[in-house]
Amino acid sequence: MDATRYFEEMHRAMAAQKTASQLVLTACYQDTAGSDAYLELRRSPADGSFRILYSTMGRSDLNFQLFRKGWQLCHNAAGELTGRFPSSAEGLIAQTDFRAFYRDESFDPDKAAHILDTLRRYAGQDISAPAQQGGSRVTVTSYIQGGTRWAYTGTPDSACLPAAAILYWLADQLAGRERRALQACPQAARLAAQWETEIAFAKTPVLLRPAPRRPYTPYERTPMRNKSWQSILTVMRTM
Repeated sequence: MDATRYFEEMHRAMAAQKTASQLVLTACYQDTAGSDAYLELRRSPADGSFRILYSTMGRSDLNFQLFRKGWQLCHNAAGELTGRFPSSAEGLIAQTDFRAFYRDESFDPDKAAHILDTLRRYAGQDISAPAQQGGSRVTVTSYIQGGTRWAYTGTPDSACLPAAAILYWLADQLAGRERRALQACPQAARLAAQWETEIAFAKTPVLLRPAPRRPYTPYERTPMRNKSWQSILTVMRTM
């Protein structure tokens, strides 16, 4: 199973379980070693809550499970050959319930609101860096307003940094290898931390916010204009 089919099957399984929810964005992480990951952020029209759905098994591990399933279909418990191995992977994929390979959890509403603002800001744009050989490929697709698409290989450039920061938040739910890969960019980490600071500041009551500092104005001495003092100073200089 290639990466495209892996992402399609994951999306199909998630969409089948969340038919009433609105798809906010999808994220595809295609790893060179097959440790792919797929994520979706969805919003409930009933109460406006957000849920993140994410794969729990990479493509290479899932392919191994499919091979194992095919082996079990033609062997008994003692390991004896009792049938023929499936002639194609398509039959194995069709018999596989992909719902067993993803989870969904609630997502922080403040972070979700910030993500929505970011997606609206870039709505209608296709921000894709050229694909490169030998690097992991990341694709983030928004379904808000006119839609947005970010795609980059390896380390994101400045144009794709908002997508990398969004993934930095979403990757908290992933397993170790995939999580480390999507949270490896220091610039994305700093931008995500900046967003969290903005969220915390917006939630702080106005009376508790630190007062803005006034600009420092150096003191200027006003020259003496009293003629009597000026005459006294003139006399003192001649002594």
